[in-house]
Amino acid sequence: MTKSQLALILFFPTLASAQPLTLSCDGHGSVISTQSTTVNQYDAKTKDNKLGVAQTQVRRQFSGGSTIEISSGTGRMRIPDAMIPALMSGDSNGWYPIENLFTNDREITGVVHINFLSQPKLRIDRLTGKLSLTGGAGEFAADCSAVDLTKPKF
Repeated sequence: MTKSQLALILFFPTLASAQPLTLSCDGHGSVISTQSTTVNQYDAKTKDNKLGVAQTQVRRQFSGGSTIEISSGTGRMRIPDAMIPALMSGDSNGWYPIENLFTNDREITGVVHINFLSQPKLRIDRLTGKLSLTGGAGEFAADCSAVDLTKPKF
């Protein structure tokens, strides 16, 4: 037994004895995206056409799913593909750590560390199963249900 496991048992016995929890969540959200438009401008004085590109930021809607695993006071999350930024750091097979994890009978909260710029806040209402993930470059809302990994689904 490691020192951190021993400390967990001594100082947080309810967390140490808690059963592992796996959630499957399906929902929808939006992410900030860049949209490019070609602009054609005619100059009457020189009788020339000038081409250019204008870029604007827009919110792009998406549907997707995520998985959350919580065990022994630590958590990790697979976020929807649309929320994965181009600059990723430290992910392990699509899993991102949940930092500052807090659980009680009513909610689960934390911060999903995707990269140094994107660290959205996570909140799951344990009574309704509603998940919200906000911050970074987007937001995601979903309905979650517990998955029993010891039994086949069908």
